Amino acid sequence: MPRRTPAHAGSLYRVQSETPYTSTNCHSGVKVSFWRSQKAYAGDCLCFSILGGCMGKLGGEMKALAKQCGGSHKTVNDRIHIVQRFDHHLRALNVQIQRMAQIKVRHVESYIHERLALGIGKRTLQNEMASLRAVLQQAGRKQVAEHERLTNKSLGLSGASRNGTRQAITPDHYRHVLETARTKNPGLAAALELARLMGLRSQEAVQSVQSLKTWKRAVERGDTRLTVVFGTKGGRPRETVILDTGAVKKALDNALAIAESRNDRLIDKPDLKSAMDYWHNQAARIGLAGIYSPHSLRYAWAQDAIRHYLMPRFSRKEALAMTAMDLGHGDGRGRYVAQVYGQIIVAFVSDKAIISLQSEC
Repeated sequence: MPRRTPAHAGSLYRVQSETPYTSTNCHSGVKVSFWRSQKAYAGDCLCFSILGGCMGKLGGEMKALAKQCGGSHKTVNDRIHIVQRFDHHLRALNVQIQRMAQIKVRHVESYIHERLALGIGKRTLQNEMASLRAVLQQAGRKQVAEHERLTNKSLGLSGASRNGTRQAITPDHYRHVLETARTKNPGLAAALELARLMGLRSQEAVQSVQSLKTWKRAVERGDTRLTVVFGTKGGRPRETVILDTGAVKKALDNALAIAESRNDRLIDKPDLKSAMDYWHNQAARIGLAGIYSPHSLRYAWAQDAIRHYLMPRFSRKEALAMTAMDLGHGDGRGRYVAQVYGQIIVAFVSDKAIISLQSEC
């Protein structure tokens, strides 16, 4: 484990946020970490130690294993952040282990209990445990990964609802966000519009520029579905139904014109990571935060798709299955879509379907 070394002896470091026990940036740019017995508050000037150097052997091994587990760019990146957070937790407790072979059940329990104490949601921690189990399995630590004390139930993580916690964006809020984006960055606005019209995830929207010409040709041929290839979850291409041909064609023409003036980019950044960082930061600034995150555009599209499939009198189960496939979840995830993307109540009165969609996320 990297030892704690003095951070420029005698220098004071200003705490920028109230974050006891966690890492924060001081005014000099040095990253510091408090001992569990310490508390610091915004504005405090302290002189203390920092974790020496970069991550240790354990952190490096876990990062490599996290990459080996595979998945999309986002999945791998999220998994790396989780194992790094776990590594920081162990170092803050002065747990002196350097190899995955030394990790014990109690170390994982300690990490989850601390995260629960910080108020992290159960669904989030279920995902974190899934990542930690995957890394442990990759390291050959099956006994730890599958230990009875590390089940979601044993850790106090069971019972978390899969019902969505965010809402589908409202038409008024969407118009406001889009108009604001157009004044700030037309490329960002074009990507947001495609996300709303096609049900794209954030990374799919950012990388959509690579498929604009293909999609335009498909629309001009009269195709009713478009293939999403870049930025998909798990790298699996998927097909999505065109709900409004005219609106999609107009959005594609606009996006192509913007991309041509920006080195074939909608988000003009040198790499995917910086483009995604820009997307998330700017989205929050223009109003896509809280219950109306960028994913709320996808929720709204999903509800439109369910309506689209129900109108020709597909059954509720069929409509959910087809929407699940359009979203890239697979036809067996209809129940999941109903829970996460909106509750659907269908009643047939005089051969006419009356559809009530109560958005939940």
